[in-house]
Amino acid sequence: MTPSVKRAVLGILSLAVFILLTFLLYKIPPGQSILAPAAVKSADTLIFTYNIVIILAYLAFGTMFGLSITIFSSFLALLFVLRIGIIDHSVVIISFFLSAIAGHFYRRKKSKLTNLYRLKLEKLSEDINVLSNDIEEKRKGIFSVEEKLKRYAVLKEVIDSFSTQLLLDDIKKLILEKATKTIGKEGRILLFLVDTEKQELMLSASSGTERVAAKKGDLFDRWVLKNRKPLIVEDVVADFRFSTDSQEGLKQISRSLIAAPLVSGGKIIGILRMDNPREFTYTQDDLRLLDIITDLGAVAIENASLYAKTQELAIRDSLTGLAVRRYFMERLQKEVKRTAMRKGSLSLLMLDIDHFKKYNDQFGHAAGDIILKHIARVLSSTIKEGDITARYGGEEMVIMLCGRGKKEALRDAEDILRAVKNNPVTLRRHVANVTVSIGIASYPEDASISEGLIKIADERLYKAKARGRDQVCQG
Repeated sequence: MTPSVKRAVLGILSLAVFILLTFLLYKIPPGQSILAPAAVKSADTLIFTYNIVIILAYLAFGTMFGLSITIFSSFLALLFVLRIGIIDHSVVIISFFLSAIAGHFYRRKKSKLTNLYRLKLEKLSEDINVLSNDIEEKRKGIFSVEEKLKRYAVLKEVIDSFSTQLLLDDIKKLILEKATKTIGKEGRILLFLVDTEKQELMLSASSGTERVAAKKGDLFDRWVLKNRKPLIVEDVVADFRFSTDSQEGLKQISRSLIAAPLVSGGKIIGILRMDNPREFTYTQDDLRLLDIITDLGAVAIENASLYAKTQELAIRDSLTGLAVRRYFMERLQKEVKRTAMRKGSLSLLMLDIDHFKKYNDQFGHAAGDIILKHIARVLSSTIKEGDITARYGGEEMVIMLCGRGKKEALRDAEDILRAVKNNPVTLRRHVANVTVSIGIASYPEDASISEGLIKIADERLYKAKARGRDQVCQG
């Protein structure tokens, strides 16, 4: 029951008792006190009960109403004792004022206690609100930490995934996939890598099927490249850093975006960007995660690049840049099997530099290295795509012509002879017209296994040398 309801009940009770007492008192006839002492006693009891009414009035309505009831009760009681002729009973009126004083002080005490209680209640409510807000903030903080832990768990997966991949194409796919999973928001992802020769961005990978118009990046990507730091744009239309005119063609595709550079060895090797056609899609926390992914991605790309170079060194001759003998023999065996299954043709050119020892003796071993590199460049520019050229040993080189028989091999060999002859090399200011001799072996006419092709081509090479050099021998 609320305090206001309690006061209403007390007020109604006091008024009811007051009216009832007044009615009962005036029901006693005049002079009744002399003839019936019991009636006088009842009257005294009723009058004394007014004290309760006065106290109830103070409790229910306060000092002013309690005082009014006290005065009114005293007046009625005085008229009553005069009416029935018991003047000596008028002293009971003093108890009314004592009750009024008691009610007044009780009311004040109660009011103070009520106010104190109200203040304590307000303070308690305030503390409860503060605690509730604190609990809510902590709950939000816990939720935020849980979300971050989930994201960082995904980052651990990213690290593990990157550490197991060494091929650049696989790394690029992983960067797009893990960026989407880690940030957990819809959006297009673009991966640009820097062209080291032109020193400009080139689109290397992207998510989604939509066509990317800016293959070399747009003003936002160039901003990241120039400033070498991450970028977040909540709304491209409202961002003062970029010209509104420049944004007209972009805001339909990307209204908000985040981008971060991939940095390796102090140099930017690329940019990873995520954008969305809606504004305010990404947060600073998203940008931090993207920045972490780019750091990991840069390391992975650099590792893939080093792995590719290592693989290249394993299959490339350090002097000429041609394939090494071991790698060439492995490829030749595979191509012979593949050609056999397809019932096709394959030819082998065994090439040797004429009078190579003479150049070494006349100009030194450095001259021999120059000639080897020169012949390798001529061969690389002459052979067709898909053909494989290797340094077989010393000054000998070998070329595999895939899908071509004896006639095509002879024509290609003669083209090589002319190319070498028409491209002289300068050795210590001396122009040397270097020539080569070539032996040809073809599958399946000459041999059906790789070792047989090598043997026959080598024999025909020495026949070409024996016949005077600078020529081709195919039989």
